[in-house]
Amino acid sequence: MECTPPRFHHAPAFQTVPGATLIFPARAVAITFSMWFGFWGALGAYFGTIIGNFAWGTAIHVGITGGIDDVIEGLIPALVFYAAGDRLRRDLGDGRSLVTYVIFGVILGTGVNAFLGNLNYVMWGLQPLGAIWAGLWTRWLGDAIAAAVLGIPLLRFLTPFVERTTLYHERFFARRAQVA
Repeated sequence: MECTPPRFHHAPAFQTVPGATLIFPARAVAITFSMWFGFWGALGAYFGTIIGNFAWGTAIHVGITGGIDDVIEGLIPALVFYAAGDRLRRDLGDGRSLVTYVIFGVILGTGVNAFLGNLNYVMWGLQPLGAIWAGLWTRWLGDAIAAAVLGIPLLRFLTPFVERTTLYHERFFARRAQVA
């Protein structure tokens, strides 16, 4: 099955490949929602990728396989924070929590996403294998900027509000227990 990239009359600004912008705010959303809502936030990132890619004109099968790397991107920092329990704050309110988020969310999570995302485009013939390193660095940089510039303020300032909702997950698969 041959997969051809969508055709644009005018190429949208900041695209690395068709359907992938250089600075993609959804990266910060995938990470923060995975940290706030656990498994369900990661699942939302997966379906958001499929819908987003479809809306951009990218083939549905590219989104189905590409959603996996967006889930992994959110799971890397989320699982670190869930495993740490009370030792790390999801509102990044202390230095250790902020540094942990930068290492696992901004650097490692976005790096893994950039690598797997570029492999996904190679797999479906949207970019040649020889372009993977150029695509890796541009996507990694753009995702890291979004995860830092948007993710840190989202987590810092909205986590206290999200924690008060019944949607917030203290454990990875379960909501917070309701107190009568």
